[in-house]
Amino acid sequence: PLIDLLKSYVGKTRIQPMLKANNEAPKTVVQVNTLKTTTEELIRQLVSEHVEAAPYEWLPDCLVLSGTGNLEQLPSFQAGLYYVQDPAARLSVWCAQLPKGENLRVLDCCAAPGGKSFAAAIAMGGAGEITSCDVHAHKAKLIANGAKRLGLPNITARQFDATERTPDWVEVMDVVIADVPCSGYGIIRKKPDIRYKNIQEMAALPKLQLQILKNQADYVKKGGLLLYSTCTLVRGENEGVLEQFLAARPDFSLEPLSLPEKFPRNESGMLALVPGEYDTDGFFISRLRRKE
Repeated sequence: PLIDLLKSYVGKTRIQPMLKANNEAPKTVVQVNTLKTTTEELIRQLVSEHVEAAPYEWLPDCLVLSGTGNLEQLPSFQAGLYYVQDPAARLSVWCAQLPKGENLRVLDCCAAPGGKSFAAAIAMGGAGEITSCDVHAHKAKLIANGAKRLGLPNITARQFDATERTPDWVEVMDVVIADVPCSGYGIIRKKPDIRYKNIQEMAALPKLQLQILKNQADYVKKGGLLLYSTCTLVRGENEGVLEQFLAARPDFSLEPLSLPEKFPRNESGMLALVPGEYDTDGFFISRLRRKE
């Protein structure tokens, strides 16, 4: 039933490459902390640590590593010169086109393990302030530890339930990142157990996703940006949630995505990445603007 379900979302021609990609071991992909080093310098250092490092094909400041052993034991990792993140997740933050050095306020509402917050902080050149939240205290601590290792003082990690209202945040955020809990059908290659999840139990997710999105939308200031993403390919959790949201919130509209050259021009403001096509996890990205 899962293969039939996925085929209904991605279509006949894309299902075989996707299933093949889901059964292959994922590469170790890291994002360069350009606040501390350059891609060239990092490659040199990794080579000196007997790690093979090659630039990722279509995303700058992104490396594919092999022969790492225990990554966390490497001096380069301990020095905070990079962090592990799939290109799809970093691309979702890239689509915000965050300006460097401006004093923006950013909220990452379902942030653990923190990769999107880290990507935003680095893109902003360490300026502005990022509130990075997770519903679990131990995961918020994980984010805080990661930000400390990377030297990102503009990130504040907080325990926070994305469905609950925080009056102090209403209409104050320049950018809100809502990478919501989902069925995870885009990351089967990394979490094979997802194959055995009860499909019926997933049916309740769009209701929660819409609740989070509506709540987080209130924190976006007029003229600000809302990014909605998932690591699934289920239309009901992606386009379906957005359709319901836009029907309820006419003060928001989709905006075209600015993407690397490898991608076709985007006008819809939505992008579904299918495993087997761009060498990424399965991922859904969308960009919404709140009207002035």
